[in-house]
Amino acid sequence: MTAQKYLKRNFTLNAIDGITFIIGMMFLSMESVLPVFLSKLGASHFVISLIPAVRNVGIFFPSIFVARRVQGQLRNKPWVLKSGLLQRLPWLFSGLFCYFFASDHPQAAIFSIMLAVFLANLGGGITIPAFTYLTAKTIPVSLRGRLFALRNLASYMLGFLAGLLINWILKNLLFPQNFSVLMLIGFSFLMFYLPSFTLMVEPDASSEAPRNQKRKEFLERLKKILRENRDLRNYIWGRVFFTLAFASYNFFAVFLVVKYDLPSSAVGTFTIITAGTYLIANPLLGILSDRHGHLFNHFLGSAALILATLNIVFAHSYGISLISIALGSFVLCVQSVSCFTLPMEFGEDHEIPIYVGLVGFFVGAASLLIIGFAWVAESFGYPVVFLICFVSAVISLFFFARTTEPRGRKVWAIRDVR
Repeated sequence: MTAQKYLKRNFTLNAIDGITFIIGMMFLSMESVLPVFLSKLGASHFVISLIPAVRNVGIFFPSIFVARRVQGQLRNKPWVLKSGLLQRLPWLFSGLFCYFFASDHPQAAIFSIMLAVFLANLGGGITIPAFTYLTAKTIPVSLRGRLFALRNLASYMLGFLAGLLINWILKNLLFPQNFSVLMLIGFSFLMFYLPSFTLMVEPDASSEAPRNQKRKEFLERLKKILRENRDLRNYIWGRVFFTLAFASYNFFAVFLVVKYDLPSSAVGTFTIITAGTYLIANPLLGILSDRHGHLFNHFLGSAALILATLNIVFAHSYGISLISIALGSFVLCVQSVSCFTLPMEFGEDHEIPIYVGLVGFFVGAASLLIIGFAWVAESFGYPVVFLICFVSAVISLFFFARTTEPRGRKVWAIRDVR
């Protein structure tokens, strides 16, 4: 009753949190801003290529370890408020350090940025199970696709202005203060989560949710789910290869900057392209997810990765290469609208932390393989990494095709051989 009574309020506050978070992450983009910043500081290809691995391990791996505790709580808002600080404060400390010390200590600045990437995403990984459970308790399933699409759409309507501001800052402020200011602006936007979640009204957890569950019982429950739910297993395999394929997007910006000898302000152009893509893609993905299920969007994401990785390797001009930035941004939309949402639908609301945690554990563990991409990039160059990601995207399509969408729809038909 509480959830229905405060639905409009909770929907609005959740949307505000998402909008400000996405705008903040434009200034802290791990696909464009930070890789170019690291490159300008003198970081090697190996270090830059570690970003997706460090990010994914941080954001996905912890979920299963906090799922049992999150599931046993009556309320999740306090957890989100506390762990959300770990997700945000590292950007403040790294931004300040880089502003004052990066000129004289570039290697220390590189370390501070990579540490911030890990700690912020670790905070995200600790937060996500509680955030998804809180979202499930306050937003009905029929509105979740529209909620996440609205968060993304509104933020990227403002993203054009963010891109112009990024471009202006990088052109008119001295290096490295220009990138440092971007980090501090990003942190400021991220902190809007405090009033958003503080004002949200959360109902108590379902009485069906287990309380004080023992670790052994929890582990047995996980094993049973994996053993009995073939669709979940196929989906996890699909997400593993989807994540490996999506690592390519982190390399697009720095690859283009180096290949075409672009100025740092090109990052602003990439941001504007991302914003434009989001404006087109998010309403479409929101409608498709509500009508056909979130797995359908996963298919589109894998297909976009196939095209993006081929284009970035074989494009003969800078203009055509930018299509890969747009396609990668489209996949980022798929992640925001559907990749974090679909696991919520595999079980009952009180089981959401378990399913989110299971998917996150395997995706996070597989992300360690991305460290190998860093070695490949250093040894053979980014095009070889892009081709590996292309193969991973094809494999992800195969496993998604073997998965039945939780709402009962078979998106594609590939016979599941035992």
